Amino acid sequence: MKKWWSVSLIAFSLAVLALSLSPRSAHAADAESEKLASLGRALRYTLKTTGPASPIDTGGAAILVKAPLPAVRKLVTSYGSYKTLISPFDQSRVLAKRKGSSEVYLQVPILNGAAHIWTVADMSPPTKDGADEVISGRFKRGNVADFRARWRLRAIDDQHTILKLEIFVAPKLPFPPSVVTTQLVRAADKAVTAVRDRAEGKPPASARATTASAAAPGGSPQPTASAPTPAASSSAPAGQAGGQSGDAAAPAPSPASASTLPPADDASVHRSKDVARR
Repeated sequence: MKKWWSVSLIAFSLAVLALSLSPRSAHAADAESEKLASLGRALRYTLKTTGPASPIDTGGAAILVKAPLPAVRKLVTSYGSYKTLISPFDQSRVLAKRKGSSEVYLQVPILNGAAHIWTVADMSPPTKDGADEVISGRFKRGNVADFRARWRLRAIDDQHTILKLEIFVAPKLPFPPSVVTTQLVRAADKAVTAVRDRAEGKPPASARATTASAAAPGGSPQPTASAPTPAASSSAPAGQAGGQSGDAAAPAPSPASASTLPPADDASVHRSKDVARR
């Protein structure tokens, strides 16, 4: 009788502990997914950059994807397809693979295409961080001072995934930190939105915009102004990225070009009180 009572007491205690813990984590996951679902688009945010610290904040964006986590992971790790999948990148190439990591060359136009920034980064294999699956990118070389990226994926259920991207770039050019952070937040938004659209089978945003313009009454797509051709390109040729020293810097922007940068303040960006985990 005494033994039975002890076993019953232990079982009761474990049940109470499970009830006290599991609803809290489930509620947190549900609250975040419900917020993102009601928003219907990416939620932008910033994080203080640490390890090492920088006056430039890390730009982030989170979005709810109506697709299983493995399908989202497959798109995130398709690094060679970034140039067609994610609009900020106009060049992407996998240079090498080793022990689950990928060495990736990425190039992004700035100043309306007048210059480019490029980097070669090591992208880690997916690792577990609590309920999240994390894929991190670390700077190796390029014409920027530093580059870091971190994808976070969390399965809500078999058909829904929360996707986040936190990205940091320290350019060698003397841009104001707030302007750089604004660019990073927008890039993170575009990236997670592009992955969501592809995972859910939607056409790219550019294709939807073209279709909407053509369908407008009396409307026709207007030609876009061509980007100015730089006198000397700062980008590393994609085919030669593996052999670059990484010290070439982009030309300094002219006053006219600098005026095309976005405003430093963006009301849609939320400052996170959490410190970026690096």
